[in-house]
Amino acid sequence: MKIFIILLTLFVNAQHFLLMQPIRNAVKNGDFSGFKTICKEKISINLEKPFLMNGYFYSEKFIDDFSIKFSEYKTQRIEWSSKQIEVDFAIQSLNIALKNKKSGRIVLYKLIFFMTRDKEWKLYYLRGLRI
Repeated sequence: MKIFIILLTLFVNAQHFLLMQPIRNAVKNGDFSGFKTICKEKISINLEKPFLMNGYFYSEKFIDDFSIKFSEYKTQRIEWSSKQIEVDFAIQSLNIALKNKKSGRIVLYKLIFFMTRDKEWKLYYLRGLRI
């Protein structure tokens, strides 16, 4: 029984972390088109400066708008900082160091991803904080 619980926990954790790779790739490359497959149809957004986006967006609108704003920066460093997993809900946060392409200034930012699982994990809320 103990082995079954451990294997089940590893399986749930493995499913959850399937989203880490597309999120990491998007942030690293500045290409958020891959978010189309990991976002719910509508997503709640609350991002502080420099991205400054707030509201409830269709995922394609969010991806387009965020891609434009993010294109002003180059990712310098990415670090997953926390995770919390429940049965059908998960939260993970990502610290990133961004360099403004024009000014060269470094911005430290935290993205917090709130996910839910129906058949697969999907992002339903994104919070961004300048740190």
